[in-house]
Parts: sequence; structure tokens; C-alpha cells
Amino acid sequence: MPKVSVAERVTLQPEEQPVVWQGGDLLDRLSTAVWIFDIDEGRVVWGNEMALEIWAAINLEELRARRMKDNMSPAVSRRLLQYQTDFIDKDAVFTEMWTLYPRGVPRPLQVRFSGFRLPDGRMAMLCEGRDEMSLVPEAIRSADVLLHTHLMISLHTIEGRTLYCNPAARADFDIRYGSLSDRFVNPQDFESLLQRLNGGGEARLIAEVYTAQGKRWHELIARSCFDPVSGSPSLILSESDVTELKEAEALAQKLAHHDPLTGLFNRLSLPIRFEELTTKAELTGSRISLLFIDLDQFKTVNDTLGHLQGDNLLRDVAGRLREICSEDDIVVRLAGDEFLFLLFQHNDMPCRVKLIADRVLDKLAISVESDRHQIVVTPSIGIAHYPDHGTDIQTLMRRADLAMYQAKAAGRNQVFVYNEALSRAREEEIELLTGLRDGLRYGQIVPFYQPRVSAVDGSIIGMEALARWKHPKLGMVPPSTFIPLAEKAGLINQIGTIVLEQAVEQREKWMRNGIDLTISVNLSLRQLCETDFSAVVEACLNRHSCPPERLELELTETLFSDSDPIIQENLNRIRELGVRIAIDDFGTGYSNIARLNELAVDCIKIDRSLVSQLPKNEEMVSLVIAMCKLMQVTIVAEGIENETVAEWVRSHGVHELQGYLYGAPLPAACAEKLARNSNLRFADISVEQDHFVAAGI
Repeated sequence: MPKVSVAERVTLQPEEQPVVWQGGDLLDRLSTAVWIFDIDEGRVVWGNEMALEIWAAINLEELRARRMKDNMSPAVSRRLLQYQTDFIDKDAVFTEMWTLYPRGVPRPLQVRFSGFRLPDGRMAMLCEGRDEMSLVPEAIRSADVLLHTHLMISLHTIEGRTLYCNPAARADFDIRYGSLSDRFVNPQDFESLLQRLNGGGEARLIAEVYTAQGKRWHELIARSCFDPVSGSPSLILSESDVTELKEAEALAQKLAHHDPLTGLFNRLSLPIRFEELTTKAELTGSRISLLFIDLDQFKTVNDTLGHLQGDNLLRDVAGRLREICSEDDIVVRLAGDEFLFLLFQHNDMPCRVKLIADRVLDKLAISVESDRHQIVVTPSIGIAHYPDHGTDIQTLMRRADLAMYQAKAAGRNQVFVYNEALSRAREEEIELLTGLRDGLRYGQIVPFYQPRVSAVDGSIIGMEALARWKHPKLGMVPPSTFIPLAEKAGLINQIGTIVLEQAVEQREKWMRNGIDLTISVNLSLRQLCETDFSAVVEACLNRHSCPPERLELELTETLFSDSDPIIQENLNRIRELGVRIAIDDFGTGYSNIARLNELAVDCIKIDRSLVSQLPKNEEMVSLVIAMCKLMQVTIVAEGIENETVAEWVRSHGVHELQGYLYGAPLPAACAEKLARNSNLRFADISVEQDHFVAAGI
């Protein structure tokens, strides 16, 4: 093998201008492999004899001719460019374990990398390698993993001076922040990290830090150690970027306490906001007035102009209420067209409640128009005062609600303040409740069926069973009227059982007629609180020879997160039966993602309040879909009313679609017609007018 003499001319490329290289004989005598690597060209430009042996090269010319860049992975290329930058900016030196592949054979080396200026001024890399074939395999592999892992590993002095960063850490850290303490956006986080280390030798923290990409959230695990070079006390950090997780948590928190349609606080946030106001009121001796606001003619807008127009109206109402609201007041959307205005009354403004109520009447008198319709929406307002009419939020809401119904009874667009006489206004509700009990007794409660279609080919693959009540005198009573009444009266369990039994029986009939569909049925809290509910489900399946995988039970997010042991036992037992479990109205509450995975949920239905706003809120819906994909569940988009929205959710990986574009809730016979003819549209089916009312269209 030829030697490189002191006077030998060494070139970057054979055809380039030769340059005299000094010290070749001396370097050839070293037992350490030394070579110079041109990072830009991806070639070795010089190496001593030990380097030629390491690289399994015939001679230096053959080694120079190798185009190593061609076989280099993108990760290695990026790392070498990072080294080059560090050589130029910091005069950096790195000692790391690398595995080279001369002629495809792995060769582990302990390599010291430093910067080296080529004659043309470009920065190359001087490599000094020590053969580590004698090391145990575990040591070689652990060092190699440290280089290639995505975890950011770094070593620091106790004062925060950086001693070492692995490639992932160097790529992420902002070079403007040399000290560890300077990297923390909140300096108290660094102090907290040190305090925890002093307490136990290891600390874990999630903190916002400065990185090369800007501010990011990192999970940091710190351990006390000693610098293997100096022996000084040090700390080693392992970091991972958890920014996306933090953003998802923040979104979940926002969804938990804010109404997705209007952006207002929701019912779940009400106790917290009320406590904040009452604390302030007690300190100042002030009063709080609760305005319960219900929109007159809102249902007419939905029935006549469609839910999209109704949603636009609710957003408009929310914006107008914000204009009236002061910094001391709170506006909440309870549900549907119901809003709460928590009004803080300072002692020097005793008449403020009347002024605000008058402004609400004026601002919420809204004309909603279409080509053929003009509907005037007005508010009915009930007022209850704290502490005169109650000291807890539930009592005040109930009494303001009674006053609001009195305002409606007086002709709507009115304001009423609660008084004891309003309790008599419940007589109408009691009469309706009596009718509901009769309806359950005489079979007036029946399921209607809304189709769920495949996002791939539009075929109907399932039906959701929804309870409907045909009153002998009042006609079809909207679910929004009798479902809350049934919940308050303890009848919702009975209604749920009736719908479950009839829906599974109907599926059996369809199956005999050649229609094989999955049936989904909504569950209530009361049903799941029954100790034998899972047995009820099992018996129903057996009676109607229904395969368990063809029944899907839908739970709301709030119900799913309930920790009651009876509920959890029922859910586990239902899952063991093979029945599918779906989370309904997903995105309107705060789901425990770990709990969803634990029970192996089969399906998640994204709430129509999110879907209906597409594409305006596409980032939010995209995040929800991404979360669902991570859980590997069937994703259903609810509330599809137009092809534009349908195409958007299809293109983002949703599996099934449900909404008025494909069919409203229909009687069994009409639903069967729709299922038999995939080319038939909902509008082509003849349905009596009261069926439309029942479906809430």
C-alpha cells in the first residue's frame, strides 16, 4: 500500500489544482485513523494509512474516488451540515460513536470531529477515529442510538453551561441561548427543575422553551450525574417536543368550557363562573341578576330555513349579547336557543338590570329572511336575583326559567321577574307529562331512523334510531320538548328501552327482507345506572337473533367519562358481548382519551356543531379527525347538509356521513325504501307532513 510522503501533492479532485500537504509521514505512523472529509462534496480528500485500513481502501486515490454522498441517508447528510455550521460558528469539537460501512461492512469507531479549512476556504471535517471493535455490542449500540434518536439529549453543568448535545438536541436548540436557564420562556420553570432535582435526584417537567423553530413545549426529564470528563456534578437532560399534545389539550379544555358554535361559555363552565361572580358580590355587597333568555320562533327558523340558517342566527345572537356584556358580566349558551346572562349589579347602579333587559329585547329582535320567508325572532327573558331568589346556580336557573316561560305565555318578547306565583305555570308541564306517561303505556313512542352512509360510495350502511312521540291531540311532539321532560320525570330509561327493543326488532325484519344494516341506539345516563342493563341488551339481542356487532350503542362524551362503577361495569360487559360502542356529539365536551382507548371504542361521531361550520373551522375539525385516526376508530361526521361539507370530510378521511343531505329521521317504512334504493334521495320519498315535524326538520 503506497505511503503519502511529506512532499506528496494531495488534491480535492484529481483534475483540481494540487496543494502541498505537510506532515504526512508523521500522521502515517499514528495508530489512530485520521482523514479529512469534504462535507460539501461528500468525499474523503486525504487519509493516513490507518484510515485507508479502516475504510478498506486499496490506496488513497481509490478512497478519494468514492462518492460517499450517493449512499448517505438524509439524516446523516443533515447531521454533517449541522456539524459544518457548528465548526464555522462555534469552532466546535465533537467526540461521538459512529458506525461506518466500508464496502458495506459495519465498523464502529469512536470519532473526534473538528473543523478544517480546505485550501479554497471551504470548511471540511477533520476526523480522528479509534477502532472500537473491542467494545461490547451493547456499548456500540447505545452510542449509535444516542446519535440517531429523536430524543434531545444534553449534558450541562449545575450552572447551566452546556457540555454536550446529541444531534437531535443541536438541531433543536436555539444558538442564541447558550445557557440552559436562558432557554426557558418562564425562568421559574428552570428554578422549579433545579428544586425538584435537589429533592430527589430526578425531575420531570413540561415547560415552554426557546428553540430554533421558535417557542415550543418540551417534556424534560433531568437527572443528577457527574461529567465523565471532569468528574464535576452535572445534570443530564432528555427532552421531547410535546407541543402538539399541549395544543390538543388546550383545544380539549376550550371545547370543554366553550360552546363550539358560538364561542360562548357553555353549561359545564357555569358553576365556576357563577362562583367567581358570587365571591366578588359578597366582597362588595353587590347583587347578581340571572337573565334566562330563550329565542321565540327559533324552531320555525330551523324547520323552515334549515339548520344552517339556524346556526347562523345563534352566532349572530351570541355576538349581540357580547356587545351588551361588560367585563364583569358573563354570557353562557346553555343548549339550543337558550342563553344565560349573568349580570353583576354594582351598588351605584341599582337599575342596571332593567336597562340591560331592555337592550337585550331591542338587540335580539332579529328579522331572518329567505327568498320566500321572513321570520322575526324575539327574546323571552326570565330574571332571578341573587341572593333574593336563591343562593345556588341551580335554584336561580330553575326560577329564572319559570319566569321566562311566563314571558312566553304573555305573548313572547317580554321580560318577567320570578315570583312565587310563577310556580303555577308548571301546570301545563304537568299536563304534558301526564300525556307522556299515557304515550308510553299506549305505544305512542316509536323510533324513526336516520341513515348513515359510506363516505366511499354513498351506500346506506346503518341507521340511527331516534325516539319520536305521536300525541293523539298535539300531533308529533318535538324531541326537544319531551326528552328533557322525560329526563326530569325519570321516564328516559323506559323510553330508551322501548327504542332499543323496537330498533333491534326492526333490524330483524329488514334482515329477513334482505337488508343488512347496523342499528345504532342512543343511551341515557339512567339506563347505564341500572345494574342489569347489560343483561337487558343481551336478552334483546337473543330475542331477535341480532349479531352483537350489528348493534351500536351511542354515548355522549359527558356520559362516557362518568366514573360511576355501575356505569363502568355495564360498559365493560356490553363491550364483552361484542356490541359496538360509539361516542356521540364528539367535540362538545372533554373526553378522557386514555379512557376511550381503554374501553376500545369502535366509533366516534363528530358533532354537527363542528361539522356545520366547515370550512371556516377546518383546523379544529382536522385536529379532531387526527385524534380519531390515532385511536383507529370508525369516524362519522354528523350534520352533513350540503355536498361541499360532504366532500371536505370525505377528503379528510371520515368513514361515514350522516345528515339531512342523505335523509332526516324517517318512519321505518320510509327508511326501508331509502335503504332498498341507493339511488333514491330523501326528497323523492313520500312522507306525511307530521313525519317531517317529528324529524325536527
